[in-house]
This record gives sequence, C-alpha cells and structure tokens, in this order.
Amino acid sequence: MEIRDPVHGPIAVSPVEERVIDTPWFQRLRGIKQLGFSELTFPGATHTRLLHSIGAMHLSGVAFDAVFRDAPWLPATERARLRQTVRLAMLCHDLGHPPLSHTSEVLLPTLGVLAVPGLPVAAPAARAGHEHMTLKLLLDSGLTDVIRTACAPLGIDAGHVASLLDDDCPIDAGTFAVAGRQLRGLLAALVSSELDCDRMDYLLRDSHFTGVSYGKFDADWLISHLGHVDGGDGTLHLCLDDRAVFSFDDFLLSRHHMFLMVYFHRKSVCYDHMLRAFYADWPDLCRATPDPDAWLRLDDAKVWLALRDHADRSDWARRIVARRPLRLVAEATAAGARDPVEGLADQLRHEGVPHLHVTSRGALSKYRPGDQARAIFVRRRPALGRPTILPIAEATRLYERYADTTVLERVYVAEEHLARVAPWLEALRGG
Repeated sequence: MEIRDPVHGPIAVSPVEERVIDTPWFQRLRGIKQLGFSELTFPGATHTRLLHSIGAMHLSGVAFDAVFRDAPWLPATERARLRQTVRLAMLCHDLGHPPLSHTSEVLLPTLGVLAVPGLPVAAPAARAGHEHMTLKLLLDSGLTDVIRTACAPLGIDAGHVASLLDDDCPIDAGTFAVAGRQLRGLLAALVSSELDCDRMDYLLRDSHFTGVSYGKFDADWLISHLGHVDGGDGTLHLCLDDRAVFSFDDFLLSRHHMFLMVYFHRKSVCYDHMLRAFYADWPDLCRATPDPDAWLRLDDAKVWLALRDHADRSDWARRIVARRPLRLVAEATAAGARDPVEGLADQLRHEGVPHLHVTSRGALSKYRPGDQARAIFVRRRPALGRPTILPIAEATRLYERYADTTVLERVYVAEEHLARVAPWLEALRGG
C-alpha cells in the first residue's frame, strides 16, 4: 500500500503496518487534531495525529537505513526485523494521546488503575500520561493480538515495540542484540531522543499546515549523515557526522522557535487553560477508563460535544464553543515585554476577579545532553588522521547559549473586567 502525504510525498506501507493502521485503535487518531486549539489561530492546522504517525514512521525507516548503511555484520533477516520494529514503534507512539491537547491528560486514570502489564509502577496514585496509555494499548488490547499475528513471521511481538517507547518495559536482553552488539538504545533514540523522527515529522508537518517557516530544517541532510558508534562495551549509539552539526543546530532552534511562536501562541494557550478549568469544574464528564475499547470513543468530537452540551452551565465551555477566549492584559515574554504579571495576578485574586494566570516554559531541549540511555555522539572526520567521537553537547555551543529556560508569563481576564483592570495595571507599571 502507498499513502500520499503532503509533507513527504508517497509513503510505502508494509502489509504488517497496514494491518495496524486498519485497527480501530489507530483509526481513532483520525479524530485527534495534531495541534488541538491551534486551528483557531492558524486555520490550516487541521491535520491529525494519524497522518503525523504515518509520517514519523516513514522518517524512522529512512533514518534506520542511513544509520545501518555501513553495517556488514547485520544480516538481512535481522535488518528487516529491527527496521520493522522501529517503524511500528514510531507508527504507534501516539496511540494513547488524549483529545485536543496535552491538557486532556487529566482525563487519564492513575498508573495503578491503568495497570500496564509488566511496567513497574513506583507511584500507583500518579496520573498516567499519554505514553502510558500507548503502552496499555500495545500490551493489553486487541491491538496486541493483531501485532502478534501479523508480525509472527518476523519474530516481532507487541512487547518488542513497546520496549522502544519506554526504557522500563521489560524485554529479553537478546531481543536487540546482534553479532555481539546491543542495539536497543540506538533504536529507541530514533523514536525518542534529541534527534528523533517524532519531532522531525511534527516540526515539518506543523510548519507546513500552520503556514509558518519556524519549524523548517534540512531533514534530508540531517538524516543522511546519521550513523552508529560503539560505546566501547558493545552498546551502539546514534551518531551524527560533523558535517551536519550546523543542520542539527538549525533543527534544535526550529523546535525552540515553534514552541515560542506557535505552540505557546497566546490564544492557543488561553484555550488550553480554559479547557483545563472546564475539566476542573466537571471532572468526571470525559474521564477515561483503563478499558481499551472505551478509549476508542474518547476523541476530539466527544470533548467538543461535552463543551456544547454544557455551554449554558459553564462559562468556560460557552467561551470555547463561541470562540471567545479571555483577553490578554499582561505579559512577560522573552521578546522583552515585562508587564507586572505577578503583581496584577495577586491583585486580581485579592479583588476576586476571575482570571487566568498562565506560565509557559520553553527549553531548547527536553533531553539532558549527558543521558547515557539514549546518548548521541558526533563523529569528526578530519582530512588527515583518524575520526574522533565526542558527545553531541560538546560539538555545538547551542546548549551553552540557550541554557536558560524561556519563561512566558501571561494574565487573561474577561472583557467585562477590562475597565477595572486597566487602572490597576497602569498603577503597577508606575504610570
């Protein structure tokens, strides 16, 4: 099967992948917008997590081929098995994503109630994240049997796929061992790391559909310069040739700027927090259960229906449905605006004025450069002499330059309170 993708062009889909795509657990992603409320600001951003997952799967296959192009020790049968496992992990990585936005993760059950098979749980009362729900669907649903049956000829089961999504998933040490080399960490890095195919796809895709250029980078050059290195103990790690370090810098900055300019857009953030307030008032309305079949019914449409049904009982629901977010009245941003956000929020609380005080934090990277589980290295190839290997954080100055987290502070109030708020804000500014 072949899928026509507006970002990557034709994408070849294997019979195994087609079986997974046709399951109701994957088809549910047709009803989950990739950027949630962002389409209310960027009208073109109506793309879904289904297409993103297929695009990320495609990139992971291209990246796998680049990483192992110089691996004569990797037999063809093992190459096919490992490549398919990586592509399936990337295809399934968002199965547990809740509706509309990450805000909806408050709908998920606790880790103890979710009870992902084999996953150790240190804090059973903690709220599960979408990653845990994904593991549940992979390991304890009808999808588990589909993968087992479809992948039996390749020697792949759902546990192998899950183990590339979560380091805590138990797996036999030999599953990803080939010719005395351990590949699990390297393969997992293609799925989730500083240089993963998930963010490669969503940056290009979100940039395309929002109509902005912040998320664009040279994916072809970056992927074509991927490779692997031995950590010295037989453990293989993802590496990047030094010729592509500037492209890597651009990749990191693209993500950083997309967060600041698109994902943290003032209106999108306001809608997310109004939805959060709605859930707080109606905590059991769309609550998810650990039942994988019930999960199929929890999509964007269900939440929108709940919002419409409660628009006459909830001001938050009414505002979201009518597309009337609260008004931004104070902002402290990385761009230089320094309104007295904290002081205004304190006064609004004191006066009993309904408001939203929102903090958004953007970091250059969500991964620690020294993380050994999914470490990434740079291989320098001098004109004379032998290649040298160094951690990627030592090959670029970006981590040093962007060491501080960017914090955006905002205060929103309803239109009817603007007249009261204006003189308070002016006084706090010293006007």
